[in-house]
Amino acid sequence: MAKIIRSATLSTEKGGLMFYYSAFLRSKNLSCAESSIKIYKNIGERQLIPALTLMGVQRFDDVTPDQLRSIIEAYDRDHNKGGVDFIHRHIKAFFRWYWVEYDVPGRCPIDAVQIKRSRPAPKEGITREEVDKILKACKEDAYFPERDTAMIMLLCDTGIRLSSLVGLRMKDVDPVHERITTWEKDQRYHYHAYGSACAKSIRKYLACIEDARPEDPFWLQTDGTGLSAAGARSRLSRLCKYAGIEAHGFHDFRRFYAMELYKTTHDIYLVSRMLDHKDVEVTKRYLAIDLIEDAEDARRISPMDRGRTGITVKRK
Repeated sequence: MAKIIRSATLSTEKGGLMFYYSAFLRSKNLSCAESSIKIYKNIGERQLIPALTLMGVQRFDDVTPDQLRSIIEAYDRDHNKGGVDFIHRHIKAFFRWYWVEYDVPGRCPIDAVQIKRSRPAPKEGITREEVDKILKACKEDAYFPERDTAMIMLLCDTGIRLSSLVGLRMKDVDPVHERITTWEKDQRYHYHAYGSACAKSIRKYLACIEDARPEDPFWLQTDGTGLSAAGARSRLSRLCKYAGIEAHGFHDFRRFYAMELYKTTHDIYLVSRMLDHKDVEVTKRYLAIDLIEDAEDARRISPMDRGRTGITVKRK
């Protein structure tokens, strides 16, 4: 008879699977964001360890490539290719850590497990026309127009994530130098500058607030409490509906910022730095770049065209 294995019943005693997986999570605490730790924890407790336990595995040293394939194949039946790639990468990270950390002899079993890589087409994000409609909706749907306008403008001007947006404190926003400070996924503080139009909207929003302390949330509700991530999502959903456009998420503004920056500079490495990406390949997945347009740009800056001497040689 089938049974459910809950994470609370997994062995945390020395030598048990959960004991070593917990050591892996502790090792990641110093290098990974809290959200990444949560992902690793969920995959270990809900996918990897329960499946291995049902197979009778007691030590990670004894895991075979075929057992890992069966776990990933079971995941493949209920998820898309992107999800399969996602779980494969995280399981691989754990097993490679375990093989090095405990100096396990022989080949790491995950290295023998190959999957078809998923390359989803980049999403378009939100368009400038849709941004204009949302800004108009911010003013007409008069719940807190000053706050909503400043929030949308800041998203478009900096491309920050939702977690960074709602995590802002009063001390993190510098209206004088027109910049903000955020704590990002790489566990470091980052500075983001914004333009004069955004600065004007932020000053209008701050004029609605009094007695603010440095540690207070920057984005406030009308009752003075901080705006949560769920509250921000709900507000954006309402604004999209009021504006008469399809629903957009906060990452769509991040893609908008990236695409606008790329159109202006055509420097994908600059875009990658501004988005705080560790790898430019991650940035490429963000951008729905028109390859024909890129080819035309390459033709306009042709080194051979610019380097012509004007000398022609006639052959006999």
